[in-house]
Amino acid sequence: MNVVCRLWIRSVVTAFGILLSFGPAGAGQTRPAGAAFPLKLSPNGRWLMDGRGRPFLIREISAWGLIQALPEPEEIAFMDSVKAKGFNTLLVSLISYDTRFAGGPPDWQGIAPFRIHWDFSTYNPLYFDHADRVLRLAEAKGFLVLLVPCYLGYKGDRNQGWWDELLDPHNNPVKSLLYGRFLGNRYKDFPNILWVAGGDNSGKDSLYLHMANIIEGIREFDKSHLWTGHFESAPATVWSTGNPLYSRYMDIDGLYDFTESSLGKDQPQYRAEINQYRKGKMIFQLDQSYEQDIPHTADNEDSTIRRKNYEGLLCGCAGTSFCPGQPANPEYVFKDWRPLMNTVGMREATHCFRLMASIPWYLLVPDTGNKAIIRGKCIYGSRDYICSAMASDRSCYIAYLPRARSITVHLSGIRGKWFRARWYDPRSGREMIIGLLSTALPHVLAPPSRGDWILVAAAAAPPIPHKGI
Repeated sequence: MNVVCRLWIRSVVTAFGILLSFGPAGAGQTRPAGAAFPLKLSPNGRWLMDGRGRPFLIREISAWGLIQALPEPEEIAFMDSVKAKGFNTLLVSLISYDTRFAGGPPDWQGIAPFRIHWDFSTYNPLYFDHADRVLRLAEAKGFLVLLVPCYLGYKGDRNQGWWDELLDPHNNPVKSLLYGRFLGNRYKDFPNILWVAGGDNSGKDSLYLHMANIIEGIREFDKSHLWTGHFESAPATVWSTGNPLYSRYMDIDGLYDFTESSLGKDQPQYRAEINQYRKGKMIFQLDQSYEQDIPHTADNEDSTIRRKNYEGLLCGCAGTSFCPGQPANPEYVFKDWRPLMNTVGMREATHCFRLMASIPWYLLVPDTGNKAIIRGKCIYGSRDYICSAMASDRSCYIAYLPRARSITVHLSGIRGKWFRARWYDPRSGREMIIGLLSTALPHVLAPPSRGDWILVAAAAAPPIPHKGI
């Protein structure tokens, strides 16, 4: 074989290697096996890891009424559908009392959770046998279940949640403790549960003894499962640890931010996430604003949800969340869930999950400096600011551009002398290869079209030199 031919083959092989590394995220890779439950916190307390030591990124769908609203064949179909979209976590109420939901709440198929209304010590085995089956099915399908033992509900509406039923004359704090003990003893060995306290309510005043007793009752028997909290979407309680009544129970800091404006001075949302990340506890987006929900605000639009998802994952969150919807048809009520499996937001969530699977997301450390993006990053605190992160092993750098513009990067922080770069379109999931670039030099880069884009840069081997003939 002559020298020219050998050089041509070598250049083709090099180019082919670059194309492989920048193909669709996950393309050509073996699909990872399901999580080995139970999960635990990583040694540094920043993310969840499974029984095989593999990092577990929470990819949550808000499915509040799943246990109560649907017959079991439909529950199975729903889980299969969202698993195919890339979700691995379900946010679910163990008992649901919300008149908006399908299925005749609070009963499941005519079976009440309690034999006496509303005595929480008179639990109905038939109802909880069904709940057991749902949780076991979720485990078999690889789902972590963020399980709400008693969704308190919005304090201004008696048709949502259990806050007023807990205060019913037939119930009292002792009976709430017995209910907690019942749950703790029953579910202590279910490996795929992470408990969620509260539920759109801070659980204060007359509700405190009830909520605290439910938690204490569960913990009396269940010593292993982790806890987070879903309280009011208000500046003081958007984070699980922000509620002083229950902060001592919180192993993981969940963010419940229904509208970005509820963050007050900490908005845009990425500011709140970076501030919380710096405190050292695992943080994640527990329950994001919902697609096309009512009342409609900018927070319900796909572009805002997309921005908050990506910015959060680059600002220290070890998980994100989504709930699909159409006007007047939110998924969480389960009245007509099938059309919602292919909304714009669902497709974009799948693109997000696919990208994160292609990078070492668990190593990402938020970058708030100006040494990597030296021009075009914008002012910290503005909506146009570029959230970005460097992997702690210096293997990659990721940046989210909320709007397309030219930026100058100098990625000397990436290990080695070269990096491969690509643009990722969060709306379509398509990629555009930028090429092999030097870490020693600044580079001016611009996305290929308008809209938001993600820059993905990864350490690379040096190019094969072409020798003269």
